[in-house]
Amino acid sequence: MLLPVALGVVAVGVLFYYQFDLEQFRTIEWSGWAFGWIGLALLILVVRHFFYALRLRTITGDVFSWRKCLELVVIWEFSAALTPTSKGGPFVMLFVLTKEKLAAGRTAAAIFYTMALDSGFFIITLPILLLLYGPSMLYPGMKSYDDVGLASGTFFVTYGLMFSYWIVIVFFLLIKPRYAKNTLGWLSKRSFLKKWSARIALLGEEFELAAQEIHRQNWLYHLKVIVGTVGAWTSKFVMINCLIIAVVPSTPIDGGTQAFIYARLVAMFIIMAFSPTPGGAGLAELALPKFVSDYVPIGIGLVVALLWRGMAYYGYLLLGAIVVPNWVTENILKKKSPASKITHEKKVDEGF
Repeated sequence: MLLPVALGVVAVGVLFYYQFDLEQFRTIEWSGWAFGWIGLALLILVVRHFFYALRLRTITGDVFSWRKCLELVVIWEFSAALTPTSKGGPFVMLFVLTKEKLAAGRTAAAIFYTMALDSGFFIITLPILLLLYGPSMLYPGMKSYDDVGLASGTFFVTYGLMFSYWIVIVFFLLIKPRYAKNTLGWLSKRSFLKKWSARIALLGEEFELAAQEIHRQNWLYHLKVIVGTVGAWTSKFVMINCLIIAVVPSTPIDGGTQAFIYARLVAMFIIMAFSPTPGGAGLAELALPKFVSDYVPIGIGLVVALLWRGMAYYGYLLLGAIVVPNWVTENILKKKSPASKITHEKKVDEGF
């Protein structure tokens, strides 16, 4: 936890030193308007959490209660905050769901299907947004796709990587799952991959289990999972829209302007998608003020960044610091003790 916090503090320090403008900061009116929009942003963050819980509950076959799903989403977000965004938290959740005694097929489906859906949200959404708004959507002042600066160049490279990664998952998971097992089985036998052969072969089996679980579901299952995914990601970006309006009340709140800001934020996230830092710590705080500089004066962009990261990132670090130790105690430490083993065996004998 210390690493992402330290990176975030360094990024904020850099922003304070180079960009913070005290005079512009004093122009912020901390009125009912500002606190109302900040409150709405918090509410949207809670809604986003419920969308994730809906997706998790559906994809695991409703075997977990709503309360358990809300708890597991905290663990998922906490693990994502502590790992590079290029890796994320899915494989931590593979361990967590296994410890929750979820069936192997549902565990694999929960991990791989959510990976496919999360990537698919951006793969499908971005071309539509680019058709609507053009290159100015990618970065303030960008007039042409030929303007291959750091932001636009990174965007196209990252999108290409994400598209390739998504196609592979969709093909192996939804179209030809048997190919996944055969291909990964073949790779596991290559001499230069000998060190990871067992893991690669296991991955192939997990793909097949996930595919079997997904293919036997009805349309309502897929609809709920897609609604959960779209709702969660949309909430993530709309929350920042609210914070911008709170800090800069002169920001037009018409649908066209807010939709364009939303599109810009989606593009920003693509650029950050393969951040090497835990949860994008440091990079996110530095990136947001630049990406919204045509709506938020650069001297106070730091305020929006701090509000956003304080709620959606550091908030989950704090929640995780409370939830995760309790989960570890209940699901790992107690299950290892002799007393808990006897209790578990007794419950099994009693038909629980």
